[in-house]
Amino acid sequence: MNLKTLKRLFAYLKGSSAIAVVSVIIGTLYGAATVAIPYFAGRAIDNLGNMKILTGYILIIVSLIVVAAFLQYALIKTNNRVAYSIGLNLRNATYAKMHRVRMSYIDKTSAGKLQSFIISDVETVSDGMLMFLNQFASGIATILITLAVMFCINWKISLIVVIFTPVSIAVSYMIAKGAYKSFASQASIRSKQTAFVGESVKNFRECRIYNVTDRRIEGFDEINAEYRKTSTKATFLSSISNPSSRFVNALIYAGVVLTGCFAGIGGTITVGALTSLLAYANQFMKPFNDLTAVYTELTDSFACLNRIFEYLDSEEIPEENTVEDLPDKNKQFDIEFRNVCFSYVEGKPVLKDISFTVGKGESFAIAGPTGCGKTTLINLLMRYYEPDSGDIFINGRSIKDIPRAELRHYIGFVTQDTWLSDDTVMENVRFSGSHITDEQVYDACRRSGCDSFIRKLPKRYNEMIDNDRDDISEGQKQLLTIARAMASDPSIMILDEATSSVDVVTEDRIQKAVRALLNGRTSIIIAHRLSQITNCDKIVVIDDGTVSEIGTHDELIANGGFYSRLYASYISG
Repeated sequence: MNLKTLKRLFAYLKGSSAIAVVSVIIGTLYGAATVAIPYFAGRAIDNLGNMKILTGYILIIVSLIVVAAFLQYALIKTNNRVAYSIGLNLRNATYAKMHRVRMSYIDKTSAGKLQSFIISDVETVSDGMLMFLNQFASGIATILITLAVMFCINWKISLIVVIFTPVSIAVSYMIAKGAYKSFASQASIRSKQTAFVGESVKNFRECRIYNVTDRRIEGFDEINAEYRKTSTKATFLSSISNPSSRFVNALIYAGVVLTGCFAGIGGTITVGALTSLLAYANQFMKPFNDLTAVYTELTDSFACLNRIFEYLDSEEIPEENTVEDLPDKNKQFDIEFRNVCFSYVEGKPVLKDISFTVGKGESFAIAGPTGCGKTTLINLLMRYYEPDSGDIFINGRSIKDIPRAELRHYIGFVTQDTWLSDDTVMENVRFSGSHITDEQVYDACRRSGCDSFIRKLPKRYNEMIDNDRDDISEGQKQLLTIARAMASDPSIMILDEATSSVDVVTEDRIQKAVRALLNGRTSIIIAHRLSQITNCDKIVVIDDGTVSEIGTHDELIANGGFYSRLYASYISG
């Protein structure tokens, strides 16, 4: 909780700076109005025998009460806008960051943790800021103005308050410092909790199939117990901070009462002035109590804020030049991998000196056992990762020199994992851009073979779907992702296990449609089912991260090498 962090947080005001200034002004005026009330109350007491003057003071007090109420209303409304503007901008920043971080960060971070950053942690920061803003300006104004008025009334008695106030602050600070560590742990465990629940919801069928629901419940109970323990400690520390400071403040107040009474007996202070002074002694400490309560709550907010800033500071994909004119998709491309080496973990290479060329309009297959690096080649081509050494060229141009937006503009990619947006069928197929017409969507669905089942849905192409709909099979979802790629009309087509969830009959229909789509286009196909790649123009076989052999299906079978054995194993079942 330092000035640097606060300065960075307030940078997220973006457009609400003027409102924040207004909030400070209103808070100061509100503090001044509340401070003035005890002063005029004391003057009224000293003039109990003069009804005219007494009535005037009473009218002033009533007016101040009305003004203070109005200012408090305005302060709360303004602070709500400021706090949630910060929350809005911070949430936008955390979500946008997710699309800029390197793929390695996404691969190593659970979806639940990212959700916690964007939703729960930002919400905690917004709530903390709202509490802080509601108390800060008015609290500081109240303290300073009250102190000035107290010294004007009787500086000796006021000195007691000033001398012992640091004791109250020190007690609160020590407690809040311990609470911060507990709140930081609480935020971390809450993130783990969110990830665990998300994982269980997403994979509840697998949990039931393997009969591990009891084990998952036990796992959640352990995390929950850890969360309870940490939360209890954090809440306890934050709860005792305010009572502790109030206890010290009560002792200070008692000292003021005792000293004031002696001064009153000695005739050095009037009853009204003493009444005002006692009210100010209490009023002077109230902002400290309120700010102490806010401070302990802010420890939770700052624990979340530090996690958010750590996430926002994670390494990003380097910025690239904006693509003004995207290339013509009808242009043909060749692809060359030249001496490419890559490792996800330093010292453990996945690809070793990979070199091959995919000719213009050529259908090129990548085959090999599971884990040999087939999908990694595609990750490098799409620039999700960068090679450790070597390079990849498209039409003789290094992809390092091609902005990612341009590169992905003319590549259609169907992955082995289906994903559908929570939207209509039409918008899911049109996902790559609003420029795709309805007719192009219909055509893509007919060619991919999913038009028939779409027309059986209640609202057909206007039917709302998502990834979790059980009445749409995995195979049908995969057909929709293939239609999505077809609708984008790519120059280069990549199919990564694209028919892994499709039955044999549907697969045959898709293969015919895909062959028509790939006609004259450069394509790369990855498949465990080797029957899908026997008609490809060329096949590269990857084994243990290296190129084992390259050739047509017939050539590789005739060679009697690794591919021949792999194919024999495949057809034997």
